[in-house]
Amino acid sequence: MDKVTVLNSHDIATLLDMPAVIQVVKDAYAEKTTKDGEIWPMVYNAFSDMADTDIRSGLLKPKKIFGNKELTWFGDNAKKNLPELHGVVTLYSSETGVPEAFINAPALTGFRTGAASAVATKELANPNSETLLIVGAGGQAAYQIMAQICVLPKLKQVLIYDPMSSENAGKFAQELPQKLTILFADNIQMNRPTVAAKIKERIKQIKFIAASNIIEATKNAQVIVTATPSTKPLIKAQWVQSGTHINAIGADMEGKQELDTQLYQNARAFADDLDQASGVGETQNPIKDNIIKKGDVTEIGDVIVQKSVGRQNTNEITIFDSTGIALQDLEAANLALQRAKRFNAGVVVDL
Repeated sequence: MDKVTVLNSHDIATLLDMPAVIQVVKDAYAEKTTKDGEIWPMVYNAFSDMADTDIRSGLLKPKKIFGNKELTWFGDNAKKNLPELHGVVTLYSSETGVPEAFINAPALTGFRTGAASAVATKELANPNSETLLIVGAGGQAAYQIMAQICVLPKLKQVLIYDPMSSENAGKFAQELPQKLTILFADNIQMNRPTVAAKIKERIKQIKFIAASNIIEATKNAQVIVTATPSTKPLIKAQWVQSGTHINAIGADMEGKQELDTQLYQNARAFADDLDQASGVGETQNPIKDNIIKKGDVTEIGDVIVQKSVGRQNTNEITIFDSTGIALQDLEAANLALQRAKRFNAGVVVDL
């Protein structure tokens, strides 16, 4: 029989630390560029305006694994006291085809999505940035904030703006230090004590502030992360100061938009996957408005392997469009699997 490791959300929380996930996501981008990783066509289906599923799959040649992630979103689940996101990442050996792991996909997705924007920030943002603005205080926000803290050594304050509720932003900001400590330090204390200690100390150095005025918050930020389901621009071009780096996370289907397309007139555009970004990501909007062309966008993997140039000076505005690629999930899942073997975590079952 095939022995398969099953990892639930608790396993993921105790096995993965954000700095390590940032590194493997960076590897995933590089592998896409060097062709050491293959991305296979995405399968997407919308059941309704409030429910959809997508399957992302691919191959990591150096790790000798392939696999897929199926993630479902059912927006009305909150009314049924159920999470909105469900799904599984499945890993297989590329040498034998034997299944190796079944892993909780929502738990993994939080880490790898936060890590994705952190990789871009590390490559593109001004390293001396002191103020971060997070637009959106939903389930992804804590992961985005922790990941940015990991790559911005001079960061002093995090502004949180919630376009739906300023009250929610205030509550979120107040609870954030404890939440970050539990999620990203306490959970890994047993397996990664040194990393946990560093994360705890770093969290203590940051001020978390609810922002009620998006205009002032945008003007004060050197790094911005948008993580909302918005279908209209939340960040206007005239608010953004020179030298700002923006990670656009929310747009993942046609019609979604978080940024004013006029921003792209005076910015350099980057993406995780050019085809996805121009079709369903934030990049679709300035292309439709004829402000940029698809060829004007640089894939972040090209910057990482030094095939293309990242930030060229301290004054330019850079925008990274993150739509998510299968290689991120496979790298993060493989990291979790290897650590599960090392720390004897999860459950091994016979199929």
